[in-house]
Amino acid sequence: MAGRIAAISDVFDALTSPRPYKRAWPVEEALALIEENRGRHFDPVVVDAFFKVLPAILEVREHYRDCNEVEP
Repeated sequence: MAGRIAAISDVFDALTSPRPYKRAWPVEEALALIEENRGRHFDPVVVDAFFKVLPAILEVREHYRDCNEVEP
């Protein structure tokens, strides 16, 4: 279960955070990709839990946003 949680968390963070080699995806697009891969790449139970706590995830993401800024 820990690996399944880490997988969805890692993908969300990787997609929505800027990197030196790519721009960050909009949150809505990352969420759509996660939903599209529910039951394929991501455990449906974990996807449901992820969306249930999404407001808290976004709050933490916003709190640490400046830590992830990368210059283009």
